[in-house]
Formats: sequence, structure tokens, C-alpha cells
Amino acid sequence: MTEATARPAAKLPVQALPWLPRPAGKMRDGIAALPADPLEALGALRALAQAGWDEAELRLLGRKIRNIVKSAPPSLTADARKQGFVPVHLLILSASTANHLADSLIGTAIRFGFLLQLTIAEYEEPEPWLARHRDELTNNPPDFVLIASDNRMLRLAASLGDEEAAVRTVDAALAQVMRIAEVAVAATGKPVILQTLAGDPDASQINMDLGLAGSPRHLASEFNRRLASQARQAGHLLLDIDSIAASVGQGAWSAGRYWYAAKYPFAVAMAPLYADHVMRIIAAQMGRSRRVLVLDLDNTLWGGIVGDDGIEGLALGTGSPLGESYSALQRMALAYKERGILLCVSSKNDEAIALDAFRNHPEMILKEDDIVAFRVNWDDKAANIKAIAAMIDLGLESFVFLDDNPAERKRVRDALPAVAVPELPDDASEWIPVFQAAGYFEQTGFSREDRQRAGMYKANARRAAQLERIGNHDDYLRSLDMTLAIAPFDQPGRKRIAQLISKSNQFNLTTRRYSEAEVATLQANPDAVTVQARLADMFGDNGMISAVICLKHGKRWEVDTWIMSCRVLGRRVEEAILQHLVQQARAAGAGELVGRYIPTARNGLVKDHFEKLGFARLGAEPNGETVWRLDVGQYSDKELPMKIEATAPAGSASAA
Repeated sequence: MTEATARPAAKLPVQALPWLPRPAGKMRDGIAALPADPLEALGALRALAQAGWDEAELRLLGRKIRNIVKSAPPSLTADARKQGFVPVHLLILSASTANHLADSLIGTAIRFGFLLQLTIAEYEEPEPWLARHRDELTNNPPDFVLIASDNRMLRLAASLGDEEAAVRTVDAALAQVMRIAEVAVAATGKPVILQTLAGDPDASQINMDLGLAGSPRHLASEFNRRLASQARQAGHLLLDIDSIAASVGQGAWSAGRYWYAAKYPFAVAMAPLYADHVMRIIAAQMGRSRRVLVLDLDNTLWGGIVGDDGIEGLALGTGSPLGESYSALQRMALAYKERGILLCVSSKNDEAIALDAFRNHPEMILKEDDIVAFRVNWDDKAANIKAIAAMIDLGLESFVFLDDNPAERKRVRDALPAVAVPELPDDASEWIPVFQAAGYFEQTGFSREDRQRAGMYKANARRAAQLERIGNHDDYLRSLDMTLAIAPFDQPGRKRIAQLISKSNQFNLTTRRYSEAEVATLQANPDAVTVQARLADMFGDNGMISAVICLKHGKRWEVDTWIMSCRVLGRRVEEAILQHLVQQARAAGAGELVGRYIPTARNGLVKDHFEKLGFARLGAEPNGETVWRLDVGQYSDKELPMKIEATAPAGSASAA
């Protein structure tokens, strides 16, 4: 999916992944130095994967990972999960050659923290393959299905100038892809990734063709536009191959002789770039995309050193090419803010002088109010970033740090390996295409809460000030004048529910992920009890902050998913939600609620969640999983510091 742009995209440098640091040596040397322990070896390989390897070296990395996982004991997966590695199974359906991409995908996946298992169906029409393997897919479904369609698979062709024939051709191609997606969802119940089409390298390149009905460019353009729209409506994910090819140039992307010799859909050298885009979509769906952009100031947001040059001496805005480059970068940052990305500042500077530039420079595009957290001092930038993470209560894996200085980039990269620190060209005018190509802020959906996120975090700062003023926590909660709105899943909230499920890692009991389409299925399932919760108070609307899914098994309700935004921790929201669930269970004649905690590297925060809510532990497993039970009949309602507005499920007695 394309990122927010501040100006027309420029082509990327020849290196396929220019935002990653260059490798310090050879992949073979790194592999030769691996520790013998499989888990330690995977950690070392993940560190190796942070560099921008070419296709041949990346394949070596992926092959080594595959061999380690294959020969390791069965306990490796559970042990690796505790270290932050998440197993992911991807099914690729391709009418072209695709097996050659396997090791590149596996090698890229570990950079994102995934241990990737692949099933690849190539050289076959997807629908017959899905039908033949339906039972297997139903019993052991992949986590994602990628329909890797291309121009030659879809055979887009129509008579030049025949608009009706062009429409029929695009209609038929779209129907084919959406039918495959429908069959894939029916067979697996999992998210489907659809691909747009890159330009046909064999097609004519006449300028008028984009508007000429029936020309290859016109057909591909119409297909891509309508595919994006239909994918969004159906809740599918989109891999924008057309945009990827444009970023490097059609000549570099095109398979050329690789297609004629081996039916490769794109050039071998582009495998790292393709794998990166596939994995960033999966990462976004599984809550591993970035949410915070931390900016340096001098020679990053503006040209010059504000403490030495004064605000009048800074290169910013119209009047010089350099100043316009920095203005474009500020517009890019502002565009990210509009998508829900939090903007912060970490800079070695005098705070008063830096703030003067924000407040008084006439060409300043970013304003003080756009920045959620300032850490402007003479401290180490890595320490400042850690302080910002604590201030806004987000993990370092959510952060991206942008700085012009290579030494500062290396310092933060070494001190905080979880923080993404892109490499930048020497010329500031070339930063934007490189930074945007990195896709750190990949999104699989966009909601009202995204647009309002910066304001929500600023409101949290005002709440913190109120708590400090009042002192007593119970008095503070009562002073907030909170209203918690609880309702079942519904269509208007579906996109935000899916987003919350995909992004929540800390307050997440089981870390099960559900796409928007799966959320819709759960919404319609009579054996599923669903809850969405929104919280508002005197400082503003926090938006949707929690989602719960319970599955009915006779008189036992099992908590399949319980997630909550960490922004509302400590406000007794989880107690209010439990009380609502108990009331629902009583009304339905259920006798017990059963919950499970599945540990990951990130959700230790909720290890004792059920115990704190009064559940009794039923048992524990060697991997740290625990099972808990609450007797509905023994539960006593609590006095809560908030007003609760509950909407009963459709068809219930209270709803009637």
C-alpha cells in the first residue's frame, strides 16, 4: 500500500532497500559465526537481517533459518515466541513461478520478528488448487493467503478504442480475482492479500495509451483502481505492485529474460523489495507496524543550527532549494500525523531556542501543537527516546528515529535495536523517497481514531497533570466524569475493531489476530459474544479502547480475545467490561467464564489480568500459558467510578 506523499514520488536508488544500513561483511561469514543453540542463532540471524542484503545474500539467510527451524526440537516455536518471534504461515497462490521467492521471504520475515512457514502453489489456477486442498486448509489454515496475480495470469486484452469491451475485460478479471479471494476465505477463514498489476513490459509505451480504452495501460490502470476499491469494501488487504514497480522504474522491475526463461513475474534483483512489502503488510495486520516518528531538529527539520544561526538564518521554505527540501519533509511529517502517527522531537539543543523556531519562524509548517512529546536538551538521544516511550506509554518497537547525522543514527541503532533508524542519502532533497519507501507506517485500515490520535495523547498528559494535582487515585477517577459505552460489534465500528485487534500487543491476552472480514463473521455468529467499548471523560473522547470476544460452549463462555488500549490503564475499565460480561452470561443462563493467557515477548503486562479480576487458576502449561475460571453465580457487582451505557445484543431479552 502506498504511504502518504508530500510531493511526486522519485525513483529509489539502485539498491533495492536503501533505507537499511549496508552490510558490514559477507552473509557466509555471519552464518559461519552463529552460535550452536538454535534460539541464539535465530537472534543472531535477526540482527544480520537488519542490513540491506541483495537477493543472493538474502536467500542464504532464509535458507539458514529454514534449516535451523527444520532441525530444531519441537519446543523451539514456543521458546522463540517468548523472545519475540511469531510464527506465521503464508499461502501463496501464483500462476507464475514463485518458489524461488521462498528464502527471500523467510530471510525478510525474521527482520520483522516472524518465523515464516510457506506453502506455495505455482503454475496452477488457484481455484482448482483451493478446491483440491479444502479439507487440509480448513483443518490447518494458513495465517494469510496471498493471491499473486499478474498481467499474464489475468490476460487483460480488448480491442483498441472499444470502451464496452474494455469494461467487460476488466469486469471479468476483477470477478476472477474476487472469486478466488472468496474461495480462499471460505476455505481458510483468514485474511487475503490481493495484488495490483505492474505495467506490462511487452506493451506499447505510447503516451496516449493511458486514456485509450482497450490499451494495456488503460486496462491495467482501471483494474488497479477498481481492485483497490473492491478490496477495501470486502476487507481484503492490498499489495500495490504497480506502486512498487514505479518506485524503482519499470525497466528495473521487469522480469525480462527471467520471464521467458523461467516464468518469473519480476526481476530476481527485486525479490528483497517484494518480500519487504509482503512482510510489512503482514506486520501491519499483526500489530507490528510503527506508530511514532521521532525527529531531530538541526539539519533534519530545517537547514542550519538554530542555536548558532538564529531562526532568521535557517534554511527553510521558499527562496532556496535546500529550504524547500526541509519544508517538503515537514509536510511529509504532517501527512503522517493526519494518518494517526505520533510526532515527537529528540534533539541536542536549547529547548527555549528550539521552541522559538516552532513558534516564530514564518515558514515553519509543523507547529508546536503537532508534537506530542519534546525532549530537547543536551542528553543522549537514545536516552531521550526511551524517556519519550515511557512518557507516551508505547514500546520502542513502535518508534522510528529520523536524524541527518550518521553517528547519531548509529548510536541510537546500537543502543535501541528495537527502534527503526533509516539510513539517509547525503543530499537532503533525496530523503523523502527513501524514507517513504521504507513503509514503516504501513496501514491496513484507517479510522476516526487514527485522525484523532495525537489529540488523545495530549489529553492523556492533561489527565496525568490532574492526577498529580489531586493525589488520591480514587478521587482522581471520580473527577474525570467518565462514560463507558459498551455495545456488541457492529458495521460502523468494524474497521476500528479489526485495527485494535491487529495493533494491540501489550494488553492482549491471547494475541489472536482477526481481519475485518473475520470480525464481520464473528459479529454474525450466534455463538460469539462480542463487546466494543468507548470511553469519554471531561478531557475528551478516547474513542474505541477495548474489544472482547467470547465463544459460547453450552453454559461455559470462553474468552477468546480481550484487548485494551494502554492509554486507559488504571481507570478500572477492565472491571466494568467484566461486569458487563457477567451480566450478559447471567441473562443467557451461562454458569462460568473461562479465560486463557498465552504469553508473548510483549504481553507480560496482562499476566495477572484474570487473577486481579477474581478468576481462579485452573492450570498452567510449561510454555507459560495459564487457564482461569470465574463462577458467574459467585460474582458480586462492583461500584465503579464511571457511568456505563450498555447496548444489548440484537435479539436479546433486554434489547426487545
